[in-house]
Amino acid sequence: MAEIRVLALEVSRSAGPLARAVAGCPGLDTETLVCLTGNWAAGRSLIAWGPSRQVRDGEIPVPVRTSGPAGAVGGGWFGWQGYDQTTSWWGWFDTVLREDDAGCWWLETVSADLDLSALAIAVQAAASRPQTTGAALHFAQLTRTDEQVHLAAVEHAISAIRAGELFQVNICARFGGRLDGSPLELFTSGVSRLRPDYAAYLRTPARTVVSFSPELFLRRDGDSVRTAPIKGTRRRRVAGDRLDDDPDAVELRHSSKDRAENIMITDLMRNDLARVCRPGSVHTPELLAVRPAPGVWHLVSEVTGRLRPEVARTAPDRALFEAAFPPGSVTGAPKIRALALIDELETAPRGVFTGALGYLAANDSSTLNVAIRTFEFAAPVGRRPDDPTGHRFELGVGGGITADSVPVVEWRECLIKAAPLLALGGVQLDLDVPGAPDRVDLGAGIFDTMLAVDGTIIGLADHLSRLEASVGEVYGSRLPADLGHRLTAAAVSVGPGRVRVVVRPGDDPIEITVSPSTPAPDGLALHTRTGRTGSWRHKWNDRRYLSELEPSRAGKVELPLFVNGKGRSAIIAESSRSNIAVIEGSGRLATPALSEDILPGVTRRRLLDAALDRGWPVRLGIVTVGDLLTGRLVLSLNSSGIVGVASIDGRSLDLDHQLLAEIRSWFGEFTV
Repeated sequence: MAEIRVLALEVSRSAGPLARAVAGCPGLDTETLVCLTGNWAAGRSLIAWGPSRQVRDGEIPVPVRTSGPAGAVGGGWFGWQGYDQTTSWWGWFDTVLREDDAGCWWLETVSADLDLSALAIAVQAAASRPQTTGAALHFAQLTRTDEQVHLAAVEHAISAIRAGELFQVNICARFGGRLDGSPLELFTSGVSRLRPDYAAYLRTPARTVVSFSPELFLRRDGDSVRTAPIKGTRRRRVAGDRLDDDPDAVELRHSSKDRAENIMITDLMRNDLARVCRPGSVHTPELLAVRPAPGVWHLVSEVTGRLRPEVARTAPDRALFEAAFPPGSVTGAPKIRALALIDELETAPRGVFTGALGYLAANDSSTLNVAIRTFEFAAPVGRRPDDPTGHRFELGVGGGITADSVPVVEWRECLIKAAPLLALGGVQLDLDVPGAPDRVDLGAGIFDTMLAVDGTIIGLADHLSRLEASVGEVYGSRLPADLGHRLTAAAVSVGPGRVRVVVRPGDDPIEITVSPSTPAPDGLALHTRTGRTGSWRHKWNDRRYLSELEPSRAGKVELPLFVNGKGRSAIIAESSRSNIAVIEGSGRLATPALSEDILPGVTRRRLLDAALDRGWPVRLGIVTVGDLLTGRLVLSLNSSGIVGVASIDGRSLDLDHQLLAEIRSWFGEFTV
């Protein structure tokens, strides 16, 4: 067994500047350079350079075990494991610089041949030289996943969850661009400004990775193992770490959706660890803690366990990877179906993103982060990986999707996570949330209208879920626990009819009315209208603006169809009373993806579920006026049912009555 030798250094620099000094130290092979800093188990920071050997292509190496002073690392495998489990890079470093918890630096090695004193002199000399940072960091040529593509992916994930295929899945978006400056300077600046828990810098000949991860994937010390999955995020608007000072943190702590999501993934991680841990040793010492991270608050839990003796004796890190990789927090539950759905819905491979970074140490310990908040740089041919003349990068961000997810909120969560990282290069993302339309009185409340048949409200759970989400977001309040019972009681008093509920802010917020139902006849007329502003994904009770746009012509109501643009290429949103869908000539059902311009209609959702159950092709995304004009059947969807559209701006449409009857037959109640 090799022995770790250590030597104390007289160095006062923090990890980033010291890594920069090591990179410029004469005589050292720093083509490959590693720096870890934050809450890594070995202390505050580790720096290593010049690996003696490497492994790639998904292989999990096994460290050579050593003995030495308590806390000393000495060396080990440092690197990353890609999300797809077939790409990886690990380098064996037999010498490291380690910063302990007191801020003291140590030079440590498992090499019997290394002259520690001579190396210490060289490192200390390099660290003592004045350092100048490079030019200001700048991100240019920024690209990102199209918002419509992400919104559609989230909706497809919700459909799979509603169909019972899985409970939760993590869907990601990608940013890209060029960094003008040095990735090492990006790392140093980010560590100073963001102070992430598990920051990592890995420079290799083929790829440089800069990670500002807040999440621990696995920490092992002998046979003791810990993981700390993150699920649940809110924007962090208030300086400081006191969560009671920030209403967003308080809201996260009480969010039933985020708590359920976190518990789901915590259970998944418990099951993963149980595959290699002693029976009865897996515990959850902390559940649903709200913790600060760069630009956000997170909901964090911890799971611990003790490895079975036969696992701890042989290749514990390899066994842990086989049991728990990729991390549950960035995949979903059940994991196998989540992995397949991610492959179906995401448009680009994840690479290092949502894999793991860290070390497998010679002292029988290891720590790995979840590779989120992570920049990946691919070095161009002929250029050193840290050449400051410009680097292409990719940055992934994502979030967990459940049945209650709101697509635009999930998209905004991606932006919130990316914002503090892109700000390092001077990019400011727009995180403002669209407010109520100018002519809507918030005090008038939010309403919903439901169809009642034989005393039963159709889709009551979906209506209450949507109303709960809107009331919570707009007023910061919750629905009365007995509202469902009150609505059901009201429905008994009406035959086929409508039950309308209005929720207002104040001491007496609920108003319920009932009325007979009068379905709209087929042959609905629409006229296009532009200029609508604000958010329309809530059902505002103040309808003055909409009512003014609904002229009655010869006793026939003509509804406005809100669009962005002109002519056939105008992008549609919805009508003043319904969602819009079209059966295209190919037989595919198309409807706009949910955005700030579109109410998440219950009938729309039920139509998508029914179409997917029957194997119908579905397209979510941009739908134009031209798509409606050339389709087989245009549908108007609201709580009164599904009706056909006969004209747009006076131009007659095909109205396939047989197809309309078939679609209606999917539902057994009233006009739906």
